[in-house]
Amino acid sequence: MIDDLMVDVLANLVKRHRRISLTAASDILGMDFEELTILAHMLSDRDEFELLENSICFLMPRGQDAYRVRLRSHYIEKFAIGRLAASFILPGDHVVTEAGSTMTIFAQHLAQIKNIRVSTNSYAVASTIIGAETAADIHVIGGNLYSEGQGALGPVALETVGELKADWGVICPVGVSVTGELMYYVEEEAKFARAVIASCKRLMVLCNSSKIGVPSRFVADPCARADLLVVDSGVESSTLNSLVAQGVKDVHVADVEAEASTEIVLLDL
Repeated sequence: MIDDLMVDVLANLVKRHRRISLTAASDILGMDFEELTILAHMLSDRDEFELLENSICFLMPRGQDAYRVRLRSHYIEKFAIGRLAASFILPGDHVVTEAGSTMTIFAQHLAQIKNIRVSTNSYAVASTIIGAETAADIHVIGGNLYSEGQGALGPVALETVGELKADWGVICPVGVSVTGELMYYVEEEAKFARAVIASCKRLMVLCNSSKIGVPSRFVADPCARADLLVVDSGVESSTLNSLVAQGVKDVHVADVEAEASTEIVLLDL
């Protein structure tokens, strides 16, 4: 018997994960998949939830988890995305990245590219690449230093980025709304992303499946501004088709299952 109490239980689960597949939710709650699907349809009648093809999203913005938590959350997905994203960067390219857990993981792969030049407002990204002991040229963007891995932001950072004219700008928003907006919880981060988008020759957006369909508070730009969108295989094809219909030029999907656990090293920065 399905009742409002069980709908509330599912609601709390979705709020905690922001976006969760129906398969995962049924496993966590120990419910039959068909019963869980009925619950999901009932939950989607509430304004703050949306049911996609095989997942359900919580649509209300919320604060970000601590940087150390985010660094380990969805790590395999971020690692797979980072590996695929780095394959589009050529030796000698100049890349601008913002701060964040995905960018720190991406930096592991970026460090392996010959003669790479990286400008970043993130000490964690810079130290990851330097720690690889390659011949990378690292430029740390200054500004107002924020806590929780948000990097250096503010007027100085914005002015610096505006003068770089790099080959690639690489960003990872807090969420991508169902209408295709690149969104951030912190306004200064949205401004920094906007500056990267405006100044770089090409834009690459990295976004794991937990962020797709999940809005936040401040819009940086439409997802259609991206030359390349890199996601993981947890995103439904219908959702990707919707983003393409909204103007996303090129979408690449990283196969999470292809990542061997022996190749993955958790960071402790």
